[in-house]
Amino acid sequence: MKLAKIALGVGGGLIILIVLVVVIVFISIDKIAKSGIEKGTTYALAVPTSLGSADVGVFDGTFKMQGLQIDNPEGYTSPFFFRLESGGVEVSLGSLSSDVVTLPKLSLADIDVHLDRANGKTNVSAILDNLKRFESDDKPDAPDADDKKAGKKFVVNEIVITNVTTHVHLLPLGGQLSTTKLVVPEIILNDVGSAGDPVSLAELSNIITKAILASAAEFGDGIIPSEILGDLEVGLGELNSLAENGVEMLTTEVDKALEDAQGQLDDAVNDLKGDAEDAINKGLDSLFGDDEKDDDQDNGGG
Repeated sequence: MKLAKIALGVGGGLIILIVLVVVIVFISIDKIAKSGIEKGTTYALAVPTSLGSADVGVFDGTFKMQGLQIDNPEGYTSPFFFRLESGGVEVSLGSLSSDVVTLPKLSLADIDVHLDRANGKTNVSAILDNLKRFESDDKPDAPDADDKKAGKKFVVNEIVITNVTTHVHLLPLGGQLSTTKLVVPEIILNDVGSAGDPVSLAELSNIITKAILASAAEFGDGIIPSEILGDLEVGLGELNSLAENGVEMLTTEVDKALEDAQGQLDDAVNDLKGDAEDAINKGLDSLFGDDEKDDDQDNGGG
């Protein structure tokens, strides 16, 4: 009887201990997720990264985050390089316990990117140089490299990125600061980590950053100043392409419509310029033609 009481007491203690561990994990899991995203993004881009909040829904298999901000490299006055207002994903609970987590769809919304050029240098060149180092073979060890949790990999079937606004700041030497912006309504990435190898959080940050900058380069002609656009195109050209990572990048019909509308607008402006030039030439011909006729009449009369 006494032995039974001891066993019951030990069993009850173990249950309480397990409950305490579960409670601690539940309390800490948001902090763990937040820290992992901050460290992974900082490692990939080599600039400080902060996340406002992370919310892991353990029972319903959801994850939400807000206020992911990537700072500028030193020496630039724009408020930051990148800021994501909100992101979310649904995931099967069984996948969370495996080494490779499968995410059917990752949604990222309301992103602001600042491209800044000052003293003859651009912040995007520094960021792309950091990504080039990240993709190289001689990159430093990842944060928490000795931690078994650092080996967690991801497969994302679809990433939908909406409402990306690129703000462009240009400060010519001895000139005044000029600012313009480019809005890309939607970017879709398919087969992230599924066509190739599963990706880490740092690799996922690298792919998303490249996709956003590639969309700016694609639609930035005539909007982004050539000094910045040139650095952007050269830097992207030195990185692994998204296709090399097994990633398919799509643009929506909205993007195409915007491009077509811009083309139609350019054609209309050119037509107006042509009509104006014709009108001016006709006016000049009429003016000088009348003068020549008057001169001929005067000469003939003499």
